[in-house]
Amino acid sequence: MKELLIAVDSGKSATKAIIKMRNKIEKVIFRTKIKEISDLGVDITSNSYLVQFEGKSYLIGDMVSESSCNYQITKHTINHKLSVYLAICKIIAKTDTLKYGLPKIDLALNIPINGYKNNVLKENYKKFMQNNNNIISMKVNGTTYVFKISSLLILPEGMGSLYAHTNNFKYNRVTVIDIGSLNINYCTFNKLVPELNSMNISNSGINVLRSKIAETLTSTYGILVSDDDVEEILKNDGCLYISGIKKIESKKVIQNLIINHISEIFNYGRSRGLTFNNMNLVFCGGGALLLKDYILNQYPLATIEEDGQFSNCLSFLNILEVKHAN
Repeated sequence: MKELLIAVDSGKSATKAIIKMRNKIEKVIFRTKIKEISDLGVDITSNSYLVQFEGKSYLIGDMVSESSCNYQITKHTINHKLSVYLAICKIIAKTDTLKYGLPKIDLALNIPINGYKNNVLKENYKKFMQNNNNIISMKVNGTTYVFKISSLLILPEGMGSLYAHTNNFKYNRVTVIDIGSLNINYCTFNKLVPELNSMNISNSGINVLRSKIAETLTSTYGILVSDDDVEEILKNDGCLYISGIKKIESKKVIQNLIINHISEIFNYGRSRGLTFNNMNLVFCGGGALLLKDYILNQYPLATIEEDGQFSNCLSFLNILEVKHAN
């Protein structure tokens, strides 16, 4: 197993990767929170990684604050490269591939729709992520990994599981809305063929909603509410607690902000020519799962992919396998 077919979907909130081993899908996921550090004096906890790359040290994962999320739309950044390389290292560890020699990686990787439509941006991104075809060396929590990305397939965000479950979509017109942490990607597929003019991107993802909630609660209650606080609010009962006291009325404030945010997602699509009439509407991404009930209240016939975080990866891997089978 010197050659590995890996699909990676690295978002601003989480990085996901999959590989097929003995006809079973193996998954990797970790938070895409990265901070450059020096002389770290604490133990690394689970779901966190001390990474050393090109003479610098970085902490990646749960130990890093939400404020360290990258809010740039572009993925041509060192943070994105580190996340993808870390995902590859975790797959190599799962498959124990290093014992067979230098792993050669055939990689399918996501790019925002605006970059996918621009060939110059896409080629520059490809060279950047392949490390100019050089061998890549990275140390993760004290273990050194060495590999080479022998081929790289660049694919657009916002596919959902269309190319993983083609029989469900091959005769239909489907609009996919991929709600990520920063970006929301829109794309309409007609019998699995993407319509170029329908490819659009907005920056109204979950991180933006989280910031709106933090700002509103801060001004309403006269205390500092951080992005980390809002993360806990959204994961739990949807209420703000101040000094252990539950602010019941805060739930309504938060719900109204979410409802308005969903309306903005639909309105942005309409402003780009999407009517949402006579089509199947599929939502994917971690943000779609988080907002599931609110989306269905506004569009009851929408499909919310239950494995939404990995749906893009599943399509990427299927396309990669077909490409390498030919």
